[in-house]
Amino acid sequence: MSDALEPAPLAPRGSKPPFDRERFVFKTLAVVIGTQLLIYSLAAGVCAERALGGRPVGQICPGTLEKLQGGFDSTLNLLLALLGGAALSRVGPPS
Repeated sequence: MSDALEPAPLAPRGSKPPFDRERFVFKTLAVVIGTQLLIYSLAAGVCAERALGGRPVGQICPGTLEKLQGGFDSTLNLLLALLGGAALSRVGPPS
């Protein structure tokens, strides 16, 4: 009588969707980058707060800016490498 009211068949119990490796890697990378950004922001905030006391930042937090720059550079390089690897795996081997 009315086929539209019948419920859709359910997936069999115990069946899981296939593991999506790329999605897992990108979500993990997002967590790592977010955590790294939080830690660096806290460090920069502490250095800035102490620098407001009148002392130069170099005396309070030596090398902080270089460490921040190095951390962001390595994170960007990792992200670009992962994106490049994902693009190469989609293309496939040459025939």
